[in-house]
Amino acid sequence: MNDTYTAGECFGLSWIGKQQAIADAASPPCGSLREEPNKGLHPDTTENLYLEGDCLDVMKLLRHDYRSRIKMIYMDPPYNTGSELVYRDHFRQQGETDSAGRLHSAWCSMMYSRLIPARELLSEDGVLFISIGEQELHTLTCLCDEVFRPENRLALFCRVTKRSSNSGEHFSPCVDYVLIYAKDAAKVPPYCIGLPEEIASRYKKRDAHYAERGPYQEVSLYMSALKHGGSRYPIRCPDGSHVIPPEGKPWRWNAQTLLRGLAEDRIIFKRSHRSPLLDADTGGRAGWNIYTKMYLRERTGAGLHPKNFSDAFQNTQASHELRRLGIPFDFAKPVSLLAYFVQLQTAGEDIILDCFSGSATTAHAVMQSNAQDGGRRRFFMIQIPEKTRPGSRACREGFSDICEIGRERIRRAGDALRRSHPDAVLDTGFRVLRHAVEKA
Repeated sequence: MNDTYTAGECFGLSWIGKQQAIADAASPPCGSLREEPNKGLHPDTTENLYLEGDCLDVMKLLRHDYRSRIKMIYMDPPYNTGSELVYRDHFRQQGETDSAGRLHSAWCSMMYSRLIPARELLSEDGVLFISIGEQELHTLTCLCDEVFRPENRLALFCRVTKRSSNSGEHFSPCVDYVLIYAKDAAKVPPYCIGLPEEIASRYKKRDAHYAERGPYQEVSLYMSALKHGGSRYPIRCPDGSHVIPPEGKPWRWNAQTLLRGLAEDRIIFKRSHRSPLLDADTGGRAGWNIYTKMYLRERTGAGLHPKNFSDAFQNTQASHELRRLGIPFDFAKPVSLLAYFVQLQTAGEDIILDCFSGSATTAHAVMQSNAQDGGRRRFFMIQIPEKTRPGSRACREGFSDICEIGRERIRRAGDALRRSHPDAVLDTGFRVLRHAVEKA
């Protein structure tokens, strides 16, 4: 895809300020990223970065050294529920009179101008994950389709945020979403996860191939609900009779796969008085049923594709995590959610960028993932130094802005991970770089 965005006629979303947003994303970066040596942790040895500034300015500066090098970008932007945007906005004034329209245009421009450099930073097999609420889900999808193209949309992931709620009017909101886009979907390998315990526990049987294939479970070669399969053909049983599925129903395997299964000892014939199969010669009920062996080790190797819905990452987890660390912050995402995405998309020394870092949940998730699998992933956190609210708990505890909260969360999470994984080689430090503009 061409990285040039034009005003030509095409299908897409339009709003007052769009052309300015495009121009803003394309304009040269201003200022520089200056080291803040007294704010970091192990700055001489770490490869992690904590970047203070508006994410648009910072991403434009990162393009010089990190264009096409970021394996994963996560965004948790403002959901545009009515709160004032703290990000620079000069896109929306001309010709728009209603306040709702101004807020909507401001949000669209803020996001659009940041999606463009985000795409430029992604590696060719890189992926963008964006958390969003229902209010701007459709709008954000249109924006991402325009910047990334619809064919590069990998999923709309739906997450249950809470179970007990009676807010709202007609329906009680209890979900939010993660839009997932690849820079080039064709270059992103399929995602796989391990088998859940409740499925793995079904593999209990052993045979002569246990050392090589592990335990297995029996799965019927014929399933009544199956509408598509190998084909319908007679199979010879040990007593010389032939069995076949009911009329119009197929086996799960075609004839060639069956022959291979017989040769590899993957087929079981069982006597049965209640077989769903038919005797191919008489048309009556068959006296046999046929099963295939499904081996755990082979299934685990292939894995399962993750589902696009989950109730395993609820907001209460984030509240408990921050409470254990003593970090005063509202509306953080659970570490488990970010670690889930990190482990799907990254490994080794990959770089993970968070453009709206908040309490630095993503940094916590990266360190936790490294502790668990021995990876050496690096995190780059970007956060605008938004002031804490006067009188808030964060303010009372001495945190003057969100950046201070995020950095302290990384320190405390890193200490906790070192205690829980004493043998792991972890980089829990970070350098702090601040966006600065020279004064004329």
